[in-house]
Amino acid sequence: MPATGQPAVPADTVETPTVAPPPPTSPRPRSSAWVGYLVLLVVLPLLVFGGWYLLRQLRSGQEGLDSQANRKDQQLLEVTRQLSSLQAELASLHSQVAALQSQIATQDAKVERALGDQRDQLNERLNLARTEFSGQVQHIQRQLNKSRGDLMVADAEYLLSIANQKLHLVGDVKSVLAAMEAADQRLHDSGDPAVFKVREALAEEIDRLKKLDAPDVVGMSAKLLALENKAKTLPLRLPAAASAKQRAQESEAERSEQERQEEGKSALDAALEDIKELVTVRHTDRPVAEILTPEQAEALRQVLLLKLEAARAALLRSDEALYRASLTSALDWLKEHFDPEAPQSRDLASELEALLAHDISIPFPDISQSLSLLRNIERLRLEAEEKGAHGEAQRPAPPSAPAPGSAGPASGAQP
Repeated sequence: MPATGQPAVPADTVETPTVAPPPPTSPRPRSSAWVGYLVLLVVLPLLVFGGWYLLRQLRSGQEGLDSQANRKDQQLLEVTRQLSSLQAELASLHSQVAALQSQIATQDAKVERALGDQRDQLNERLNLARTEFSGQVQHIQRQLNKSRGDLMVADAEYLLSIANQKLHLVGDVKSVLAAMEAADQRLHDSGDPAVFKVREALAEEIDRLKKLDAPDVVGMSAKLLALENKAKTLPLRLPAAASAKQRAQESEAERSEQERQEEGKSALDAALEDIKELVTVRHTDRPVAEILTPEQAEALRQVLLLKLEAARAALLRSDEALYRASLTSALDWLKEHFDPEAPQSRDLASELEALLAHDISIPFPDISQSLSLLRNIERLRLEAEEKGAHGEAQRPAPPSAPAPGSAGPASGAQP
C-alpha cells in the first residue's frame, strides 16, 4: 500500500532495477585444489572411522540393552513361575485348610455326640444311684424305726430261710430242726399277735420233721472220712517191695535199737549187712503171682480212696444210685486187692456194708409254708387289726347311768 501523501504510480509504469554482472574472477592457483583434496582425504577416513566407531558403540549399547531386556524377561518369567507355584501351594493350602476344617467339624460332632452319650449315661447312673441311695436310706430308716419285736421277726425269717435251704441242699434234719425251733422261740419273744398263724404252721412242720426217719448225713460223711484214713494203711493181698523211704526208716530203727557190738568187723561183713537190709522176708500161705512195686501199691490205695471219696460226694448230693455204686465198687476193690484176713480189712468191709444198709434219698416234707406266711407278715398284721376292730364293734355297749338329779318319767304322763 503506497504511503500517505505520495501519488500512486501505476504498475505498468514501475521500472525494475537492473543487476550489473559480476566482475570477472581471476583463476585460482592449482595448489589450493590439491590442498582441498588432501583435506578431503584426511577428513573422509576420520568420518568413516568415527561413523564406524559410533555405529559399534550403538550396537554394543543395543546388545547390552538386549541382554538386559533378556535378563529382565527371564527374571519376569522366573517371578511369574514362582508366582504360579505360590498360587498352586496356596490353593493346596486352602484345600488342606478346608479338609482340616471338615475334619475338625466331624471331630467336634463326634466329641459332642460322645459327650452327650456320656452325659446321658452319667445322668442315668446318677438317677439309679439316687434311687438306690433313697431306697437304702428308707431301708435304714425302717430298720431304725423297727421295734424289738420286728427284729425278732426278721431273725426268725432268716432262720427259716436257712432251714429251707439246708434241708434241700444238705439234708441235715437235726440242724434244720434246731433252726426251726430257734425261729419259733424268736416269734414267741416278739410278742406280735400277727405271728400266731406262722407259729401254727411252724409247729406242724417241726412235728413232721421229728417223725421223719432221716439218715445222719453228717455222721455218715464223717465215718467215710475216717474210713479213708484207715484205707491208707491197709495190707495188700500181694507182697509189695518197700520203698526207699520205708527201707531207710526201718534201717534207722534197727540201728537205733541194736547197737553194734563188734566195731572191728571187716569190710566184707559190713557189705553183707548192707545187702541184708535191702531184702525183706515175708511168709505167706497163698501162692504169689507177682511182687508189686511201691508205685503199684500206692496206686491201689489211691483207687480205693477215690471210690470212698466218690461215695461221700454222692452222699452230700443225696445221689442214691451213685452212693451205692461207689460203696459196692470200693467193697469189691477191697476184697480183690487187699488182705481179707487182716483185721483192718475185715473192719473196713463191715463198716462199708453197714453204710450200704442206709437209705440216703428219702422225700423231705415241705417246710416252706411258715416262711411264706412270715414274709407276708404285714398282711397278717392287717388281718389281725381288722379282726380286733370287728370284735370291738360286736361287743355290746354298757348301759349308760342316769344323770344325777334327773327324775324318771312320771306315771301317766303323755308324750
